[in-house]
Amino acid sequence: MKKGRPFEPGNQFGRGRPPGSRNKKSLKAQQLLDSYAEPLVRKAVVDAMKGNTQLQRTLLGHILPRRRDAPVKTGPLPVRTIEELVQSSEAVVQRATSGNITLQEAREFSALIEGRRRVMETRDFEARLRAVEEATVKPELK
Repeated sequence: MKKGRPFEPGNQFGRGRPPGSRNKKSLKAQQLLDSYAEPLVRKAVVDAMKGNTQLQRTLLGHILPRRRDAPVKTGPLPVRTIEELVQSSEAVVQRATSGNITLQEAREFSALIEGRRRVMETRDFEARLRAVEEATVKPELK
């Protein structure tokens, strides 16, 4: 045998266990847990009700979904004109610095305001381009 190569090339016993499949011990353990799942959960709930706070946190973590994208009350943030976007951006910064919203929420609001600004910019650019094209096409037709 060569150093660093403990096995000779060529597997004589097949391809082995397929990727992603579980070994036999894990499958038996899962079957055992599945067969006793209901009494285990009942016992855990009883223990949690008796004051086992760690178990309570664990159970509630599985019962209650984690809150994601909870609504944030910021009040009105007008976004119809560029001036209103500037005012809304200032209001977001003001609320973040005063602690009314988190910095992450402020970033998300700022991203929304920036997206709205880009939409308005594209709309205005298209209107100006269309006006220039119409102005340059009409004299050629005459």
